[in-house]
Amino acid sequence: MAKLKVKQFRGSKYDARREIAEQNRLRQSFERKLSFQLITEFAKIGDICRREYMERRSIELSGNLIEGRLISILEPHYRAVIDAFGLRMLRNQKLESRFEELIRDYMRMFGLVAVQNIAKTTRKKLVEVMLMADAEGMGVAFVADAIYQSTRGQYTKLRSATIARTETHNAASYANHSVAKSLDLPDLQKQWVSVSDDRTRSNHAQMNGKIVPMDEDFEVPSEFGPRRMSRPADPRGGAANVINCRCVLLYVTPEDTVFDERD
Repeated sequence: MAKLKVKQFRGSKYDARREIAEQNRLRQSFERKLSFQLITEFAKIGDICRREYMERRSIELSGNLIEGRLISILEPHYRAVIDAFGLRMLRNQKLESRFEELIRDYMRMFGLVAVQNIAKTTRKKLVEVMLMADAEGMGVAFVADAIYQSTRGQYTKLRSATIARTETHNAASYANHSVAKSLDLPDLQKQWVSVSDDRTRSNHAQMNGKIVPMDEDFEVPSEFGPRRMSRPADPRGGAANVINCRCVLLYVTPEDTVFDERD
């Protein structure tokens, strides 16, 4: 976690509400920046595809281009989030080399998959718009403009915000969990903490306060039965458990006390 000290793991008191508020505030600064970058980048992609359609009457070559442009934004974002949410603690312990290792692992396991999925969805939407506009028979300029306009407006703003929240949360959760595991403290456990407001999904509200050993998974309720997740935002939970999630973990030992300031 961003401000966690090693000595705080044992015999400490944790305010669950304060912890989740601090982590969410930190994430939101990254989310706002990434959302703005994505809105801008999707508009640029739309313009590139518009010009491609004008030249080729198709956007067949845009898939790899989209992935490349997204990587140029998301990889630096993942680096910054992972650094802010845990790796300063590793540096204080003379373990700076773990930083690049964790970045490589994150990109290999999660980052590149996210880029591919975002690019695939973006390109699918562009092709759908191209085909629908072309079917109306209004001419090349009309179709090209429809392609460009599809990457702007409220839909793109909402999509960019969702991507920013989800990708920031996944990187932050991964950083917290990786750092906590690297400390190799005996009897360390992880406790799920949900925001518990009217936006919290019911299955995550049920998880609030659940504690399991570090090497075990949580069993998170879902429509199709329990999903095993090592942490909030774990992709194994599926989209319904990951998209827009705000839950965090506390890393505690049996000697620690966790309280909720609302109690």
